[in-house]
Amino acid sequence: MLSIKLFGMVKTLAHQQKELSIEFADGLTVKDLVEILQAKYPEIGGLVLQKKVLISVNHEISHPDTVISTADEVALLPPFAGGS
Repeated sequence: MLSIKLFGMVKTLAHQQKELSIEFADGLTVKDLVEILQAKYPEIGGLVLQKKVLISVNHEISHPDTVISTADEVALLPPFAGGS
């Protein structure tokens, strides 16, 4: 089971859930995860495809071929603004 942390508008789209839980087989890639998100959470999957939400794996922005394991920390990162 993979837990995906949610923040900002993504959390709002998921009805204020802090995390999503996804069942998956070994060897899941970020590309596979996006397909799962599109099927189960179309609004969130659409934002990822439009690159309005990024996927972070272990605190690093991921690429479609990044492999995910159950021990990894995965988060969906909406746009955010920094300080001055």
